[in-house]
Amino acid sequence: MNYLQLCQRLVQETGIADSGPANTAGQVGDYGRITFWINDAWLKIQSKRSNWHWMWGEGTASLAADTNTVTLPATIETIKRVSLGQSYLERLSFDDFADDYRVISAGNPAAFTVRPDGVLLFNAKPTENKTVSYHYYSKPLSLTENTSVPGLPDRYHMLIVYEALRSYALFDEAPELERKAVVYFESMLADLHRDQLPALSAPATLA
Repeated sequence: MNYLQLCQRLVQETGIADSGPANTAGQVGDYGRITFWINDAWLKIQSKRSNWHWMWGEGTASLAADTNTVTLPATIETIKRVSLGQSYLERLSFDDFADDYRVISAGNPAAFTVRPDGVLLFNAKPTENKTVSYHYYSKPLSLTENTSVPGLPDRYHMLIVYEALRSYALFDEAPELERKAVVYFESMLADLHRDQLPALSAPATLA
């Protein structure tokens, strides 16, 4: 479902005798709250975990010669891996990096860190331009247009509706709707966790 369809489905779930908004832009009153609750629900679901599968991505950037920094797109939340060519670089905490590399010399980078402001730092300045490849997780994104589609798989789109329905139920003082929303949301969220989070590795057993 897209943003508009999610809003219309929320109206249906509330039992309001209406088909819902015809547009998500510029709504006020009841429909303004509907569009806000849907977008807010989507942001909350994205923010529940930092490593949902649908928020993972790959990117590239240019590391210019004689520099050791790369500014990342504002939509990136966390960096998981960085490579130059075929080799992944060692990742260091920002504090360890700052202690170990107070002076950055010319050479081929072998380690990196992420500054608190999101900029990539490398432990050496290459003598020629390099292409940096990285794996990342994105920041939570808002729904902005009628046709905006949430990134999670289609079969879980009702999670957004049920989360938004909780907000409606609290506003309208409708405990029966809140109970329904909580039950359906928690059940579907458990499925989402199994499907869209990295598998947990079992600890090694001692021989």
